[in-house]
Amino acid sequence: MIGYHYFRNNGFLWRKHLGALMPLSMPHRNPGLRQSQAMALLAKHFAYLIRWESDFDSDTRTEWWHVIKSEPEELQHLSANTRSKVRRGERQFLIEPVIRDVILEEGHAVYCKAYQRYDTFESMMSRPDFVRAILDLPTETEFWAVRDRKSGKMEAFSENLVMDGACFYLSIWVTPDSLKRYASYALIHHMNRHYLNVRGLAYVSDGARNISHETGIHDFLIERFGFRRAYARLHIAYFPLLTPVIHALFPFRRRIGQARGKVWKKITVLLEQEAIRRSFRIHRDTRTVTG
Repeated sequence: MIGYHYFRNNGFLWRKHLGALMPLSMPHRNPGLRQSQAMALLAKHFAYLIRWESDFDSDTRTEWWHVIKSEPEELQHLSANTRSKVRRGERQFLIEPVIRDVILEEGHAVYCKAYQRYDTFESMMSRPDFVRAILDLPTETEFWAVRDRKSGKMEAFSENLVMDGACFYLSIWVTPDSLKRYASYALIHHMNRHYLNVRGLAYVSDGARNISHETGIHDFLIERFGFRRAYARLHIAYFPLLTPVIHALFPFRRRIGQARGKVWKKITVLLEQEAIRRSFRIHRDTRTVTG
């Protein structure tokens, strides 16, 4: 998620990414936007849509969720296989919090190697863009680095947002070679222990359901480290001129999803997100009918 612009509005933190406004404040906080307020934010920040959540960590299963861990991190509670990989990672790597300057100096090389693993329409950043993006991150951002114990070379880093009594693992970048040597296992374990056990935060989050690309990180965290889905209700408001376009294209979303090219992939993401939004309308209507 490196490379976004953010702003504060009525004590709530937002980010602008690829023309869309999305919350940076933790999902248990609901901005409670009215339609008029949403339209005003879209116009002020020249965005085409704004999304936010309500009913966070609901008992009702929905099509929208965040992946979180709220229980303390205890090594003995992890599977034998995961414990083994955490220990193997710890033997090979040093994991520690670092200041922003360290990421500015060494982070871009890690980012470039890690980027190659992702199937995404987002372009890889040049070093000047990377540096500018790191400098522009909110003051509430914290960083962790993973170094090879023998060479001292940085092989992975994490960018975390800590606010509202919780922590959001905004982005984790791991080189392919260190991934094979269980750097990610050691990093996740150390960060979970720090934020949940030492600092006593309410939860750590790896973010919302990802529509633009598949990395497998959410399944990894659920299966290996006891993360879970925290269901919520998704709200979306569109810039007025976009609304009829979304409605016109929506019936053809399956066919559009089969098209190739970055533009079609972006449209597919928009339409899949709209399908999730509409699922709440269907759920609400069903509850009304069934009483």
